[in-house]
Amino acid sequence: MRLIYIVLFFYLEVGMNALTLDDAIDKTLKTHPNGQISALQYESAAETARSADSALYPRIDANANYFPTKTFVMPTNGTFSTKQNDSFHGDIGGSYSLWDFGRSRDRYDWALRLQEGAGSAKKLTQNELIEKVWNTYYGVATSAALIDTAEASVKFYESQFTQAFNLRKNGLKTEADELRFKASLLESQDRALRAKIDYDKVSLSLGILIGSDELVSVNPSVLDQRCESLALQNISIETLRQKLRDNNPQLKALRLSIDAAKTLSNAASHEKYGNIALIGSYGYDNSLSTYDSYQAGVVGTIPLYDGGKLSSEAQKSRIAYTIAQKEFENTERLLWQEIYGAYRDFKRADISIKSKESVIEATSKSLQLIAGRYAQGLATYVDVLESQSTLENAKSELAQVKYQKISAYAHVRKLLNQGENDDKK
Repeated sequence: MRLIYIVLFFYLEVGMNALTLDDAIDKTLKTHPNGQISALQYESAAETARSADSALYPRIDANANYFPTKTFVMPTNGTFSTKQNDSFHGDIGGSYSLWDFGRSRDRYDWALRLQEGAGSAKKLTQNELIEKVWNTYYGVATSAALIDTAEASVKFYESQFTQAFNLRKNGLKTEADELRFKASLLESQDRALRAKIDYDKVSLSLGILIGSDELVSVNPSVLDQRCESLALQNISIETLRQKLRDNNPQLKALRLSIDAAKTLSNAASHEKYGNIALIGSYGYDNSLSTYDSYQAGVVGTIPLYDGGKLSSEAQKSRIAYTIAQKEFENTERLLWQEIYGAYRDFKRADISIKSKESVIEATSKSLQLIAGRYAQGLATYVDVLESQSTLENAKSELAQVKYQKISAYAHVRKLLNQGENDDKK
């Protein structure tokens, strides 16, 4: 049976690549589709801003047409006659908006806010990916620790089963002792197998996250090393919430959305005033005769009736502005709830870790004593099983609490936008 698990563990390691947290973060940020999408969205927003900026400059267009044959109608002595001739026309025209009550400038400001918001959204995506790498990377280490705990239980129950078997043969224990330890051994082997399957799953998740299709191995010791090195500054609740408001990229993006909605609302409210534009053109014609044409002037446009379209658009933009404000308020409350919970979980984790370590220390000593007493016939198999179960649960819970501490830390860092270089230390 032991040989089977050695073979299983060997195949678990085949094809797996050692990976550091730094490498995992770098590969994820470079290859993950979400990061690439956010980068493209930022580029798209930048192009939108450049497009809106073009409205602040003159526009020049060139037109040309040539017809090998064209019918011309000419009046002659009170009658009309026609003549076929080739025809060419070319012109260059320009226009420039002199005054549109600030609408073009407002639309450009709106586009700039969208671009800044896309930059904040890009940063948010990076932070989310970094947090996901942290959780998955240390999830692999936690799974490895759970495997160690499960395999230690298998070894313990194997020894207890063998001892009970020999004691029964010598008439010192009953068959019930032997069968109960055998059942516990089988259960522990099943838990060990499930732990290895869970390890495979989370290892594959990490591999997929970094852009690979292979299982990825992580040194189990990184769980303890990282857990011991983490610390969060002791600050007041009010300061924590203010840091969230000041630094969170999602809230920054929503603030920019509010500004963008406001500038767009201003532009929509000025549509009813029309605009004044400077226009000019030069043309050249060559058909029946050759001549040049020029024009230059000022054109003013005021919408008189549009069926209520402009007023509806203005009202819609005002509603969008109010919605943006409410979205910010709601998101700030939700994020505050998240960071408060994560901060408290992190602070509580150290207490839980010390408690679990004390339980493990006490239970380990107790188990040694009870196992010795059982061999001497002074304790029952129930006492041994209860102590071993308590020890196994405490070890598993300790690994999980350490993971929860790291996860809470990563979540606080993400919400406070505390950069990837710091995260990768």
